[in-house]
Amino acid sequence: MSKLLRADFVRLFKSRIFWIGVLFMAGLAGFIVFTRWSDMQAVPDYYCFADDFFLIGSMYIGIVISVFMGIFVSTEYSSGTIRNKHVIGHSRMSMYLSNLIICSTASVIMNLAFIVVVMAGSALGIIGRFDISTDKIIFLILAETFSVISITSIVLVVYMLITGRIAGFIAIIMCFAMIITAVAIENRLSAKEYIEPYTFTVTSEDGTEQEIEQPLMKNPKYLTGTKKKVFQFFHDTLPVDQMMQMSNEKTCDTNFILSSIAVIVITTGAGIFIFRKKDLK
Repeated sequence: MSKLLRADFVRLFKSRIFWIGVLFMAGLAGFIVFTRWSDMQAVPDYYCFADDFFLIGSMYIGIVISVFMGIFVSTEYSSGTIRNKHVIGHSRMSMYLSNLIICSTASVIMNLAFIVVVMAGSALGIIGRFDISTDKIIFLILAETFSVISITSIVLVVYMLITGRIAGFIAIIMCFAMIITAVAIENRLSAKEYIEPYTFTVTSEDGTEQEIEQPLMKNPKYLTGTKKKVFQFFHDTLPVDQMMQMSNEKTCDTNFILSSIAVIVITTGAGIFIFRKKDLK
């Protein structure tokens, strides 16, 4: 497997789509830093802490890595490379694990490109300093790295088991679905128990306006009991949900890392099991 990894790493660092992904993430960070700097210039009282958004790049990494893997991994099928690797003696497990390691490395580097640019902007005084401790910054980056790898492992299952353009379509749609799901879960968990009183105006057919006051009422979307525990479990387990919490709330614990490792192990185990039965045409 060491020879396989060496060859795949050489191919990775020669890949144009990989470097385009790195530049895209760095450019995205630069754009956001410039936007926050412009806001600080326009509003003197506004101060932008770097930790408000230095992890936000991970929300886009799933889509970026899907595009990258759509070319990097799928090319192995279209060119017959993956079949040739198997013919010369590489096991299916070693090929799968090699792609996981290579693609995880690529996704982590792309994500770090975003973080480094934000940190550089803070160090140069373009945006504000970090408002959290160095230890917490390191732990958040570590936890986010595992979340990024877990997303990579999920996307890899699609590209290793499905051939053709349909794989890229499925992978990108799946990443968007994970983002939408994360937002939906976040909204349900943050719903308040009661809807505050409010007043609205109703205009009748004759033009008469009447103000109607809506009293304090129970919010039907407020979660309690087992249902809330289920939503919280998925919010703490799904990689995009973890990234959203780390980015917005700057909170995480070791359970985030353990959950990410569990996702990586489960998806990789399932992927290898099915890949062993796949016909490598």
